[in-house]
Amino acid sequence: MKLYREMESFITEASEEERNVLSGILKSLKNKRKHTHSTYISSLMDMKLNIINDHKLEITVPITPLLSNTIGIVHGGLTATLMDTAMGTAANQTLSEGSAAVTVEMKVNFTSPGTGSFLRCEAEVLNRGKKVIVTESKVYGDQNQLIAVSTGTFFIVRKA
Repeated sequence: MKLYREMESFITEASEEERNVLSGILKSLKNKRKHTHSTYISSLMDMKLNIINDHKLEITVPITPLLSNTIGIVHGGLTATLMDTAMGTAANQTLSEGSAAVTVEMKVNFTSPGTGSFLRCEAEVLNRGKKVIVTESKVYGDQNQLIAVSTGTFFIVRKA
């Protein structure tokens, strides 16, 4: 009941933008519960996956106030999260059941601000070894402008 009272108090005092953000958060929790997303962060960012082939995919996310930093552009850490998720998903789709790829290194270069209505991240596996997978991703804005470029190295582990 304490949570309910806190929510009620917040909603009473909230701006329209805060109510919209809260509504989006609640929608993401419901979607995670329905298993439309595999993680809370992918649901919170409303990631949409499109698999292109067995080593390449893209993920799109709408740009919402939840993703914005203090100057009104997409927070770089959330762009990096999008890239890490896309590269990790691409790496994992090359593995057999019982194995998983986990990030061991990631480098990001930001080239322009994340603005507009959505971000589109393309990711692909560049090399798959016995223990390590090397990936690359690029994020584009809704005008097809390059936002960021990343490389990632993933270690292959056995699932518990």
